[in-house]
Amino acid sequence: MIDLSNITSFLFDFDGVIADTENGRYEAYQEIFAHEGYDLSSRVSVQDLVGLTGDGFISKFFPEIPADKAKEMVHYRQTYYMNHLDRFCRPFPGMKNTIREIKEKGYFLALTTANTTRAAQSLIEQMEVAEYFDAICGREICVNPVTREKDYSIVPRHLNKMIAECVVVEDSPVGVAGAKRAGFRCIAFEHFKNPFISEMADVIVHNYREFRAVLGLMP
Repeated sequence: MIDLSNITSFLFDFDGVIADTENGRYEAYQEIFAHEGYDLSSRVSVQDLVGLTGDGFISKFFPEIPADKAKEMVHYRQTYYMNHLDRFCRPFPGMKNTIREIKEKGYFLALTTANTTRAAQSLIEQMEVAEYFDAICGREICVNPVTREKDYSIVPRHLNKMIAECVVVEDSPVGVAGAKRAGFRCIAFEHFKNPFISEMADVIVHNYREFRAVLGLMP
């Protein structure tokens, strides 16, 4: 378990934590790849997308696609996704009330996401929780430009927070790894069974009912 007695701040990932987006993201990419003559499902599952940026997963699973074409496909997917949030971006049951109650208890809340800061703002507005977040650390801060994976190393100084006073809430292996590599304590939503998450995260939860129990909130 995590001792919350000295915690002042919660750092929330978006995809897989605030909203169930992985299935919608996969469906959008399926349509885009089919248009380009590729069968996405023959190489990639929904689980494979967790924690990777668009160009990151394309370079990993479709190395034959040129970088400029990959960027074009990612840009189109992002536009398509943002124009159909009602279809692709669904809040997890219990999320909104939980975020509100955590904020009411006086905690500092930050969104730490691989989405761009601009997109992240739109996403939390769509989820009707923007008013509860004090800061957004988007892709410009949270993604390593070389590895294209989640990186929490510069988040503390950007937020003017000490690592010891923060808890990261993640769901992906690369997100959990990034948080632990930077020294954070981490609560992980486990939607796909993964031994790495079980080994690295400080606490595992599967839904917001379990998450609320960890924080000592009423069911």
